Amino acid sequence: MIGHLLLSAGLAPLLGVAALYLLVDRLRPAVATVACTGVAVVLALSSTVTVLTAAGHAVTQVTGPHRVGWASWLALVLLVGGAGAVIRSATRQAAGLRSARREAAGLPGRDCLVVVEDARPAAFTLPGRPGRIVVTDGLLAALGPAERAAVVAHERAHLTGAHHRWLLGVRLAAAANPLLRPVTALVAYTVERWADERAAEEAGGRAAVARAIGLVALAGPAPARQRTGRLHLSVAGWSVPRPGPVPRRIAALLRPAPGGRHIALLAAPALVVAGSCFWTGEAIVDLGQFVRLSRPQSR
Repeated sequence: MIGHLLLSAGLAPLLGVAALYLLVDRLRPAVATVACTGVAVVLALSSTVTVLTAAGHAVTQVTGPHRVGWASWLALVLLVGGAGAVIRSATRQAAGLRSARREAAGLPGRDCLVVVEDARPAAFTLPGRPGRIVVTDGLLAALGPAERAAVVAHERAHLTGAHHRWLLGVRLAAAANPLLRPVTALVAYTVERWADERAAEEAGGRAAVARAIGLVALAGPAPARQRTGRLHLSVAGWSVPRPGPVPRRIAALLRPAPGGRHIALLAAPALVVAGSCFWTGEAIVDLGQFVRLSRPQSR
């Protein structure tokens, strides 16, 4: 049992994160987003089921003649801690989404695009029914027409693509298994790249989007209030939480657009996911055998 726990809940997430880091810049951003989120969610589910199975061993040992081992106690602690972390994350993100929707509904006018008076440059998306794109007049003053169009197209891509849902999913996965937390930064990056590529298609090309990112980064960070709270949906180039992703996005836009020739690289994380699911299946089979052996034998 301890072997399954270490392989499925420990080794597999580490290998999955490493594989995703190696391929994230080689795939189309949309494909990378789906791959990162899907791998994280499946690995989180697999590790959770393995922990649940190990906890089942503990329950069987408590109710039977067997002595409860340290691995069983560890599984119980991981199960309770993971459940609490997922509940907290889900509650926090649901509250952030409700707050964003209330803010979107409270903005003036009925247009999707809203310009607010603020000298600080910022643009961000508020999901809602309908969602809204908020741009400060400070941002508009700092950019030329092509760059303004690129910013709006980028934010529209976030809104129409519902990119916040990918972030919500990967954050729940990371709450279930903390070893998957690095994937949240990867998905935050890939959704920005996804919106960059969509903006390049719709408004002025890749060079215009790269210029817009650079100009806004030089203009200064956005106010913290405008990062949409717990959802963190603002664009990492228009309102900059940290400088790291900005030059990386600019460099990606100055290179040729990623194609499909590296799609075979998805085999690596797919193998990791398959291995994790296999180990989880073995853990379930072992639990079933253990339960049968623990039952009192009838004469």
